[in-house]
Amino acid sequence: MCLRSFSTALAVAAATISWLHPLPAAAAYCGASTDTSQLESLALSHGASDASRIMDIVVVQSYARVDIQSKGRLTEYYVKDCGKWRFSGYVVPPEAPSAVAAQLGDFVSRDRGGTQCLNPSFVNHSSGA
Repeated sequence: MCLRSFSTALAVAAATISWLHPLPAAAAYCGASTDTSQLESLALSHGASDASRIMDIVVVQSYARVDIQSKGRLTEYYVKDCGKWRFSGYVVPPEAPSAVAAQLGDFVSRDRGGTQCLNPSFVNHSSGA
């Protein structure tokens, strides 16, 4: 009888602990937080007027794509050289390996119905203003 009570108490305790333990937060952007925060800062200094206009950030190896809402969608590409991100242009960098280029090029942005790598602080500025 004592063993059954102990087993029941243990099961209840385990269930309670798992219920109280918070779920891990879903990643807002795709990539390491150090990379995505640097890319967010670069996007703000380069073209986005504020963080609420950044739709998504995708990091694939040493390449990244940032989609910004600015009178439509503006897609910027970045390359990480010697540990530092730099703006590369508005098309996938030509030196990117084909698998990376395909991943970045095939990414579905928020405005096209994408549901991954999204900025939770994004605000739809539909007028582009």
